Amino acid sequence: MATTTSRKQHTNHPISHYWGLVKDMDDSQKLQLITMLAQSVKPAVDKKQDSEEYSLKPYTMEEINARIDQSERDIAEGRVYEFDEVMHELEKEFAQEEELEMVKAV
Repeated sequence: MATTTSRKQHTNHPISHYWGLVKDMDDSQKLQLITMLAQSVKPAVDKKQDSEEYSLKPYTMEEINARIDQSERDIAEGRVYEFDEVMHELEKEFAQEEELEMVKAV
C-alpha cells in the first residue's frame, strides 16, 4: 500500500520488492546504488551525530582483541554462515514478508 505526503512522495513496499529489483544488478550498479543510498541518508546521520542522544563508546584494545578471539573460536568450532546460506535465508524471509503484505492488502 502506497502512502504519500504533500512535499515528498513516499512509497512503502516490503523489502522483498527492493531485493527483487537489486538482486540481478551487476556489481558496478550495486556499488552505484549503495553510494547513492549512503549519500541520501548522510544528512540524517550527521544530524543524529550532532544530537546528544548519539554516543558511541570507543572499544579498548582488550575488547577488540577479545572479539577477535571469540570470532576465531567460532570459526574453529564451525559456528559460521556461508554466503549462500545467508542469501537463502534472506530470500525466504523476503518471500514471507511479501506474503504477509499481500494478505494485509486483501
